[in-house]
Amino acid sequence: MTTPLRNCTIVVTRPAAQAGSIINMLENLGANVIHFPVIAISASTSKQLLEQAKSLDSYDIAVFISRNAAIFGCELVKLTGNWPLHTKIAAIGNGTAQQLQAQGFATDIIASETANTDGLLSTPAMKSVSGKRIVIFRGNGGREKLANILRERGAVVDYLECYERKLPQINPAILTRLWDKERIDGIILTSAEGLKNLYQMVKKGDLGRLNTTPMYVISSTMVELCGKLGYKLTPVLMPSASDDDVLQSVIANCTAKTQ
Repeated sequence: MTTPLRNCTIVVTRPAAQAGSIINMLENLGANVIHFPVIAISASTSKQLLEQAKSLDSYDIAVFISRNAAIFGCELVKLTGNWPLHTKIAAIGNGTAQQLQAQGFATDIIASETANTDGLLSTPAMKSVSGKRIVIFRGNGGREKLANILRERGAVVDYLECYERKLPQINPAILTRLWDKERIDGIILTSAEGLKNLYQMVKKGDLGRLNTTPMYVISSTMVELCGKLGYKLTPVLMPSASDDDVLQSVIANCTAKTQ
């Protein structure tokens, strides 16, 4: 087996339940992978969720806004029975679609070009939503842009907040030790919230080093946010959060260091 990522040290920031596959893929290609989750995910404890899930057949479209929404949302739906035949499934990007498939659900609508709200809103199916009922599976306190625009287009939109996000309790010294050895060749980030959390979690004395460490992000919004947070380089913009897109982006940008 070839090892194009030999000598590359990559930090994966996905939550624990979602990190295994991409870590294995990177390690199989020779990378030294450090898992440093920047979001702690847990199922919502709201007692209303199951009742909401039971009414899924009243919606025309169900939107899954992230991998976590797919994981926790599908587990909830399975408790209520089969997926309603007429309710279409929409995914924010390829990574979310992959997770839905792993849970046994096929995606009908997927962001056409970019794995974000704008990409999903640009699809023909999401442009013609007047009079339709849409439910968005998401975590607590997500962004409002998608729902607001769908409502402007005439849809009735509800949220099903199936998981909760928190700042993880993890010692940032692991990153300090890596920087001391000049051993971080890339940090993979797949959400704006995770990017913000990373800047909160890193030791203040390491912010200068964080700002000059290669970052891999999945949207133009995250690129802009990097600049606002003080990042000094141009982040690598990955096509999506799918494992394949992440892997190919890392290979393309770390190979030069392995020659």
